[in-house]
Amino acid sequence: MSPLRRQAIVFGSVTIVAASLWLAYSNNPDSEHAEAFNNTPLVPVEVTAESYAPTPEPHEAAQQSYAADGDRPADTREEDEDIVARFEALNRYQRGTQAVSARDHDLLNPGARHERRHPLSRNPQDPEAEWSVLFTADRFFITDHDSSTLTLELWQGSDPAPITVQNAVAEILTESGDLMSWPLAAFAAGDGALLTLKPSDPWPDLAGPIRVLVTYTSFGLGSETARLDFHYTGPERIPAEFIDVLADEAVGGHLVFDVAVDVRRAGQYRISALLYDTAGKPIGRSQSNAWLDPDIQTVPLSFDGLLLHDQEALGPFYLTTLRGERMNPLSATGSEQMPLVQGSYQTRQYRADEFSNQIAASPHRERMKERYRAAIARGVKFAAPDN
Repeated sequence: MSPLRRQAIVFGSVTIVAASLWLAYSNNPDSEHAEAFNNTPLVPVEVTAESYAPTPEPHEAAQQSYAADGDRPADTREEDEDIVARFEALNRYQRGTQAVSARDHDLLNPGARHERRHPLSRNPQDPEAEWSVLFTADRFFITDHDSSTLTLELWQGSDPAPITVQNAVAEILTESGDLMSWPLAAFAAGDGALLTLKPSDPWPDLAGPIRVLVTYTSFGLGSETARLDFHYTGPERIPAEFIDVLADEAVGGHLVFDVAVDVRRAGQYRISALLYDTAGKPIGRSQSNAWLDPDIQTVPLSFDGLLLHDQEALGPFYLTTLRGERMNPLSATGSEQMPLVQGSYQTRQYRADEFSNQIAASPHRERMKERYRAAIARGVKFAAPDN
């Protein structure tokens, strides 16, 4: 493996709110390649919350550019024409490039969960309405030999209530439609309960959705059942692994990374990564969809140069959060996940003039704009989305 210029990004305490459009993956501490990628000596960069000042949404950045170029539609334009402008702004960058800000919580925290404490009954007349429960875990995707820690907590009113776990089981549906189950042990953790899910122990050769069902009770409460869902890719079903980031280069006005992948199973793959600037601020996400055959393959990840201009970002940049999956839309078990790599690859220093500051030509975008305009001409009315 060739020496790389890598550098860790040490993130400060940041309050991040919002949901993103794409899912993420779980880390794989047992992967040899991932370990080599992550354990290279790294130089920390101190980052504060101030470094994460909110960045404009893509359409806001686009509107600023329109204003600068004199091409932005007037504020008095009709709502129908505003729909075309919205589409143009949301498709400002070349396919595969997406602007990312500190508000994109799911993209920046792969596999994050969002369970919240909720009442056992929504009916205020039901005695169980005074009881509330929180069943959550530390991740959504479980890959290779990873394990997940699950916590179950119960309240009666505002007071924590002791939990007695009566039964706990993990279940997975095989591709042939067979339901397989595995008992789980539960341990007391204060008033709550703690469980560990490591599906590679019983099912190293399986992949797909897993659910955990826990039956529990407490003083003054009958038996209740809590459920938690995961997606699992067993060690014998890992479709490919990341090897390394081989190079970075300005190509045609865009920032392009060459990512080496060890492909074990042929298929249609989705590969992505995040880009940060030198201050540790998230800039964008690049995604590549490609058919990969079994072999050592090089997958390019390209970031539109216009994105770097919009974000006023200068190098060195940091590529991190390498994520991948082998798509299997016809399978009931879903996609097979690649082990996540969270190490950071540092680029060289770049000049702003090495990147394009123009919107890349896109026949698809132009066709869609014409279809919008044709629909408007036919009298179709478009409602602006709620903010």
